[in-house]
Amino acid sequence: MFNPISTFVAADQIQSEGGQLCAHPRILCMKTNITKIGGALLAMGLCLASTAALAQTSTTVTTTKGAFTEYVPNSETVVVRTETSSAPLRYTVTKQTTIVDESGVPVAIERISPGSQLAVDYSGTGERLVASRIVVHRPATVTAPVTTAPVTTAPVTTAPVTTAPVTTTAPAVTHQQTTTTTTTRPLTHDEKHAIKEAKEERKDAVKKDIERQEEALEKAKDKLEDDDD
Repeated sequence: MFNPISTFVAADQIQSEGGQLCAHPRILCMKTNITKIGGALLAMGLCLASTAALAQTSTTVTTTKGAFTEYVPNSETVVVRTETSSAPLRYTVTKQTTIVDESGVPVAIERISPGSQLAVDYSGTGERLVASRIVVHRPATVTAPVTTAPVTTAPVTTAPVTTAPVTTTAPAVTHQQTTTTTTTRPLTHDEKHAIKEAKEERKDAVKKDIERQEEALEKAKDKLEDDDD
């Protein structure tokens, strides 16, 4: 017997190889569309998450100029006083912080003198300011203006000079010349004898003088020996 309901069901159903009935073709199409929409939503979610992550990793770097006040080693903090802020600003120094002078030469933070002008590149807000780069500026050389006082020159009055006549008398010059003439001649026999006698007399005199001194010494010696006895 013909059953129209069975025929309708048979026409709308597909038999699988296992003997089970599959879903209606329209239902299969809806499932496919839902899968595609879910994949698209998942892709959009991943893009939004990636954009949010990039937004979180990007930081804004700000530069502030001011005078160096102090460095606190325990908290790794640089204190800078600026003209725009009444309270000093505190910047945290990390291992990634670069500290150089205007020429790019590295500078030890302990060698920065108080009052030195700094340009601090930092990120963060509020009390959490992290310095990424610090540039130490050299103090400018100020040359004081030199004021030159005007020089007033008093008029000079020259008195008339009266020159008396001068009479010059040349002194008379007398030249006196003394000439000494030495004549050498051989000694005569008598002169040689006289010189010899004079030498003998001097020799005898010296000998007698020595003998007198010896006698005096002997007497003094005898006197000392008598005193000892």
